[in-house]
Amino acid sequence: MILTALIVTAQLIDTYVRRLAFARSISSDVKRQLWLAWFAWSVASFQLYDFIFAEFGVNAATYKPILMLGWLPYFLISWKFIPWSLPSHVFVFGMAAICALVQHTVATSIVLLNFRGLSDANIIIAEATGYLLLYIICLPLYGKYFVKFLPNREFFDMRPIGIYIAVMPLVIISGHLLRIADDILVHSWAERLSRMYLPIVFFFFYRYILSAAKSFYDLQRLEQNKIRLKEQLDALKEYNDDVRENQKFISVMRHDLRHSYNLIYAMLESGNVEKAREHIAAQKVLLETAKVSARVSEVQGK
Repeated sequence: MILTALIVTAQLIDTYVRRLAFARSISSDVKRQLWLAWFAWSVASFQLYDFIFAEFGVNAATYKPILMLGWLPYFLISWKFIPWSLPSHVFVFGMAAICALVQHTVATSIVLLNFRGLSDANIIIAEATGYLLLYIICLPLYGKYFVKFLPNREFFDMRPIGIYIAVMPLVIISGHLLRIADDILVHSWAERLSRMYLPIVFFFFYRYILSAAKSFYDLQRLEQNKIRLKEQLDALKEYNDDVRENQKFISVMRHDLRHSYNLIYAMLESGNVEKAREHIAAQKVLLETAKVSARVSEVQGK
């Protein structure tokens, strides 16, 4: 029962750390629903793990499958309630899995260095205790780190690059997971040391993620600026066309007015006042017709 409590507590902390990556984008109501669902599964998993250990004993064949598969229900619960795409959830899990694997390796190494001659069951209990203590010690660091390390969700919506990025952490540790997925409790020091290199790989990988995310955001800004510039150029072109059209219209109107003034002046000089009045009335009708046509064109343009 002690081992079961250690495992369930560690899985809850691990799930909480993964949730921190999405903390800024989920409401308090969603957080409450998550905790209720996690607590319900933790109660059920406690009964399940306790039954497995009681029925089949505490050994590598029972301990390792629980560690490797126990995260899945918590992952599905988080995916259901947190409104981010599956690739982003996979990425967060993969990054957390790297940290977890290193912590398990450190805990196992500490136990083997300080407690020799223990039975397999006692080694497992000591390793689970050391892992949980390491998690609690590192929790402030994880809390600070996981809150801000996840790029925007649009980054993972890119296809197929977003999917490639999302699965890369799991690809990094897949070789180690395949090697320890057996019934051997303690592997060689060489294998454990190879897992200790994971933080170095993790560091360079995350630097690549940040670089790729920055390039993605820069590209987005360039595309947005390009769209805005195109809209501005289209607006300027339309404005320039309108100005030219108006200038052409004004030029024609100026010519017509000059011609009308000359006709009116000639009519008045010759004493044809009535014809001058008729010409002015005709020009008035033309002006009213032009005004109506301009209004119709303006409405159609809108």
